[in-house]
Amino acid sequence: NSNKERFPLNDPAYDLISIMHHKSKALAAYESYLADVQADTHLTQILVEIKHDEQRHLEKLKAHLGRLLVDCKSEE
Repeated sequence: NSNKERFPLNDPAYDLISIMHHKSKALAAYESYLADVQADTHLTQILVEIKHDEQRHLEKLKAHLGRLLVDCKSEE
């Protein structure tokens, strides 16, 4: 569409960067949460597991970011 404003990132790349930003902030917050619940071993284990999952998800997203940015470049 010629009336559409030109934006350097396509929607999937922008969304991916946004998701990665929010996951990164969540990972930082887990440090505080873990400090708050250190007396509760079970809850600590749950939060460590969730934090690990977030880290794994972030790594998967990072692996795809390069591909999406290349796709953006090819759309120019």
